[in-house]
Amino acid sequence: MPAAGSRNMLEISGSTRIFPVIGWPVEQVKAPALFNAYFKRHGIDARVIPLKIAPSGYLSAVRMLMAAENVGGILVSIPHKPLSVDAVDRPTPRAVLAGACNAIYKSADGQLVGDLIDGEGFIRAFDRTCGDTRFDWQRAKALVVGSGGVGCAVAAALAARGIGHVAIYDTRREQAEALRQRLQDMFTETEVVIGAPSAAGYDLVVNSTPLGMGPDDPLPLDLDGIAPSCIVADCGMKIEMTRLLLQAQRHGCRIQKGREMMIEQAPLYLELFGWPGVSSDAFRVLEAI
Repeated sequence: MPAAGSRNMLEISGSTRIFPVIGWPVEQVKAPALFNAYFKRHGIDARVIPLKIAPSGYLSAVRMLMAAENVGGILVSIPHKPLSVDAVDRPTPRAVLAGACNAIYKSADGQLVGDLIDGEGFIRAFDRTCGDTRFDWQRAKALVVGSGGVGCAVAAALAARGIGHVAIYDTRREQAEALRQRLQDMFTETEVVIGAPSAAGYDLVVNSTPLGMGPDDPLPLDLDGIAPSCIVADCGMKIEMTRLLLQAQRHGCRIQKGREMMIEQAPLYLELFGWPGVSSDAFRVLEAI
């Protein structure tokens, strides 16, 4: 007799395509629940499996996992995105620019390719959630807090979209300056500077740090003086409504949740992993289940 609740279990066999999501920690990741619900709904024999791997073992783990014939790709979580550039044979141009990867897969010739889709996911989410606002990209000023994998991707995507000004803040000043220089060299029409963790004077502020994963985390930036017209985004996904987003709403600001970015990234992952043409609406439906 099947165990209680077994009808809801996701079966795995020797023919199942496995997609690890690797992080340190990994308890916060939402990808397994989202993708596995999609695979189950559409009868696809594939599963996303979370793996908790320390940075010291990450590079060797990538090579070992991608050597397995039934591993179709890797979803990369914190803090491994910058390390992933060195873990692959061929990082894409946007991964090189940002200095990070969050998707690893095999090319037709068997090489390991690393791509970075956080930025595109963020822009797609922004267009969906805030597309009805009159956002003047050429005149807009954005602050990105954090210059890790997500922050690199978001700052690069904003510059690629044509925003007039991007400020980057990170307690790791040298890392932030290196990102600033790369972006300024590539996107000469955008002013790229080192900023301070204060939202005053900006049209868009983005938290791309881990602050917000815990309910009692301090705010990653100061919201004093923020304009109600400013849009506040938090890329964290462990908590849907972080303290930053709640306080932004109290200031009358529009917000963008990390979940929105994840949903918009999902079809991008599937395209890299061999399932093109999937709409984010296919994942949005799953949120109601």
